[in-house]
Amino acid sequence: MPFYESGNVRIRYEEAGSGEAIILLPGLGHDHTYYAKTVPLLSAFGRVVTLDPRGLGQSTASTSGYSVEAWADDVIRVIEHIGAARAHLVGSSLGACVAMQAALDSPSRVASLVLVAGFSELDRSLEMNFRMRLKILDTMGLGDILASHVSMWTLGRSFLASEAGRRQMEKLFSSVRKNKPERYRAFIETILRFGRCEPDQTGTPKLTDRLGDIRVPTCVICGSEDVLTPPAVS
Repeated sequence: MPFYESGNVRIRYEEAGSGEAIILLPGLGHDHTYYAKTVPLLSAFGRVVTLDPRGLGQSTASTSGYSVEAWADDVIRVIEHIGAARAHLVGSSLGACVAMQAALDSPSRVASLVLVAGFSELDRSLEMNFRMRLKILDTMGLGDILASHVSMWTLGRSFLASEAGRRQMEKLFSSVRKNKPERYRAFIETILRFGRCEPDQTGTPKLTDRLGDIRVPTCVICGSEDVLTPPAVS
């Protein structure tokens, strides 16, 4: 169970396979187990690294002080810590935001990007969704109602109707419950700031404005039934 440690920061990660480094970055509120089914497949092609983002699992945790920039910096530090010159970054949802930020902040450390259900800014619908999560959290806590809300917006309608979808929804419920309410709130607030949605950010350039500065091969993946992050915001 290796860790990257520096000062008061500790990031837990796991490795499988050998070759070029491939770092998998999970979505909001998920730890390294998010990619349990992916690691055995990708480890046949490279050195796969999964991690617990700061605030989750066995990595450093607090109730504040989170930012996409800090999560991205943690990824770069892990790349350096494992002795890799650079790494391919695969990010899902919030993990895709972190991957883009890492490519912009430390381009020499990023070999390529695979962005799944990612977003470089928040349109009105996406912002409303996250603010609704905060309201559910405040009124009903971090439980099945919030998990149902997340499932409805992140899993496709036809997938939810399948047996595999039901199992995935149960897994998602379990993963959401592992979060601390105050920490989950901090994560959502971080996403709103990433989208430049807060009153004090009026006029602040969005990450979308910097996408042209990303110079590595990039694959953007969108689901045909994805209503939360459709191609328009990806």
